[in-house]
Amino acid sequence: MFISSSEYLQTVKSLVSEENEIRAAVAFWGNGADSIFTHKKNKKVKIICNLASGATNPVVIQNLSLLSGYELRQHDRLHAKVIVGDKKAIVGSANCSSNGLNFEGDELTGWEEAGILTEDELQISNINKWFDDMWEESSYISLVDIENAMKKWNKKRAMRSTSSSIKKFSLSKIPQAELLDRPVYLVVYREELSDEAREAYRKYEKSFTDQERKYPDELPPLYEGWPELPEDAYLIDLKYGPRNGLYCSGVYMRVGNDIEFNYSDGQAGHLAICCKKNSVMDYEFKNTEKKLFVEEIRPHWGDIKKLVTEKSGAECIPLLDIIDICRKQ
Repeated sequence: MFISSSEYLQTVKSLVSEENEIRAAVAFWGNGADSIFTHKKNKKVKIICNLASGATNPVVIQNLSLLSGYELRQHDRLHAKVIVGDKKAIVGSANCSSNGLNFEGDELTGWEEAGILTEDELQISNINKWFDDMWEESSYISLVDIENAMKKWNKKRAMRSTSSSIKKFSLSKIPQAELLDRPVYLVVYREELSDEAREAYRKYEKSFTDQERKYPDELPPLYEGWPELPEDAYLIDLKYGPRNGLYCSGVYMRVGNDIEFNYSDGQAGHLAICCKKNSVMDYEFKNTEKKLFVEEIRPHWGDIKKLVTEKSGAECIPLLDIIDICRKQ
């Protein structure tokens, strides 16, 4: 029997519910997959996953491994998606998550999957033999494996492609699920760069080029006294004035070449050098988007400002938190 995307999850749930013993060789596992397989009728469950790829959520695998009657192994070359019991088997394209597909949760909108459900005894026998061979080739999962997989998982999650059809950045339109586990931040501040910080950058630049800037006041994006700003992250710049005027100069990313200097009073200073980006993830972020961003932020500025440290007047806030604020009202 052919299974389409709309039928896939329910078919998997039915097979898991009806069979007393389940064997699943499914490469990649996402959020919520453990809830599909934790059914009281299952006396014995064997699972093979591809943990080393970084495309499997290690938390799900760890949760499943703690359940009574569950045995889990990993296979670094596994790409199959096979679930088999005593009487039925599913072979298809879908990995395991709360909605039976790939990635995580609501990010899956728009993906089309397909599979085959069979009750043919010969086919089920062949599938079980194949599973036995894969099981013997697989290895046990240690805590070190989970820790290493978590690092890879977090990195891949941050770099995943967007699944939305939206092309340009808009706080009101981007699906919240697209920002889960993404390094995207709103950088809020009120103070301009100090003269000493500007001079420190000019000296730094001259040490490489041995030339003065033609336009000394035109500097690259710099953040003063902010060494803890996230690296490898999108930083949406937002400056506010004494009367709460708002200005977005764009989206930046740290380049890694920080500058350390001393102020005239002897205190240590720090400059984080950034480069300008024209997009946030896959969403265009240019002049039109900068203006729209301010318009979308402005009605909620009072609530957002409560997150800003009063003493410094500056804060680096996950954009997901900003979207939560903007969509509450």
